[in-house]
Amino acid sequence: MVESNFAKSVIGDLRVHLVRLPGMTNVFREEAAIVEVQTEDGVSGWAEANGLLLALKAHVEADRPHPRDRGPRAALVGQQFADVLAAVDALRSNTTLSGRSGLGRVANGAIETALFDLAGRLDGVPAWQLLLGPAEGPEQHVITPYITIFNRGSYPDVVAKAKDDIDRARSFGYRHFKIEATSYNTDERQAVTIVDEVRSHVGDSVTLFVDNVYRWAEYTAGAEAAKAYKSLGAEFLEDPFLPEQWEWWRRLRDEVGLPLATGGGMETLERFLAQMEFANTDIVQPGAHVAGLLGAHEVAQAAAKRARSITPFGVSATTLATGGALHLAAANPNVKYIEYAPANLFRVLRLRSDVTPNEPELRPDGTFLAPNTPGIGVDCDTDAIDKYRVSG
Repeated sequence: MVESNFAKSVIGDLRVHLVRLPGMTNVFREEAAIVEVQTEDGVSGWAEANGLLLALKAHVEADRPHPRDRGPRAALVGQQFADVLAAVDALRSNTTLSGRSGLGRVANGAIETALFDLAGRLDGVPAWQLLLGPAEGPEQHVITPYITIFNRGSYPDVVAKAKDDIDRARSFGYRHFKIEATSYNTDERQAVTIVDEVRSHVGDSVTLFVDNVYRWAEYTAGAEAAKAYKSLGAEFLEDPFLPEQWEWWRRLRDEVGLPLATGGGMETLERFLAQMEFANTDIVQPGAHVAGLLGAHEVAQAAAKRARSITPFGVSATTLATGGALHLAAANPNVKYIEYAPANLFRVLRLRSDVTPNEPELRPDGTFLAPNTPGIGVDCDTDAIDKYRVSG
């Protein structure tokens, strides 16, 4: 990583904007804490955090008396901002009690992402360059997205909607899809037949992944499903069990041979290291809106040393998380896919389309190019933030 060379600025404010869709039903897609770090000259860096909104806001804004836990505002506001890494160090060293794990770490991750966005905007460089240092270009020039097909409603409705969503997405150029085979509304047999029906519909022309969303509380049933998914050509299986069931993860990986993925809800490097070391997980999934851009980059570097790949968690309320995933992928060649849910395909994502309307441009072959806009490259509509603002 590299120190920024922009003219010295002073951080003037650190804010958290809580936004939520009326009648919200999905916390990751329909509400968010949007963090804004602003210089005294009025330039802002932005990021999204997901979790319990009031707790995220309280962590960011509370002043605390402990000398090693004064809080984010005390660490940053009023300080010169000529070095993004020094600012991150100041944040981390001033939140050693409250910011190393849990929602405090999620909030810190968003602040760190906003600092990288701000530094890139002030310096006129993309965030991935701040992660990599003075390189000629990104580590990865072409980035491949996949779309998650969500499991909601009756089983026949879920199957019909999955086929329709995939058909519409394919018309935009997408070729990679993850099917939720959850316990929300499918029995053990349907956890396999939904994938079978989708595969029969699309043939071999697309890549399929499967997400069980921690559905199996017993090893044998999970193993039988995994064997079926493998026979249907699934490239990986996400979250068959809770992450802490390390013995089951190792056994499933050894017996079935289907690559396994997890980590969408993980916020610390230590949790990802445990999953790779103790569960032998093939693919880990840090999200910029949970682990932060820098935290996810640290996970990707640790994964590369262990020959593991990354598919960032991408179910989010705004495009800020997608922007983070694109920069993470540009800086790390072991990011094989990014999870992406564009508002033009999923019209329920009104926060995404209103608050952060500038989506990345998908090429005809279903890929993105590494971003070259300053910072994260995603702007926020402050009027839309006010429209969806909730008190806290």
